[in-house]
Amino acid sequence: MAQIEIDGERYRLAVDHDLCMGTRVCIARLPGVFDVDDDTNLSSATDDVLDPALAAAVREAVDDCPQEAIRLERIA
Repeated sequence: MAQIEIDGERYRLAVDHDLCMGTRVCIARLPGVFDVDDDTNLSSATDDVLDPALAAAVREAVDDCPQEAIRLERIA
């Protein structure tokens, strides 16, 4: 799962495979961050630490997911 710092807090970008329908909206927003498995049609986030400059695009990807399968989880 990707990690990103937003407003001084660290977050993990996660995709719930029970909710994901493979619409690929996330890839349209962040093609280098998300990938869809061709066999399962499920999206996954990269394991990279993301540039904080991507914070707005990450929030858009979370908000735009039609199944609400993408979430930001705060890392304690």
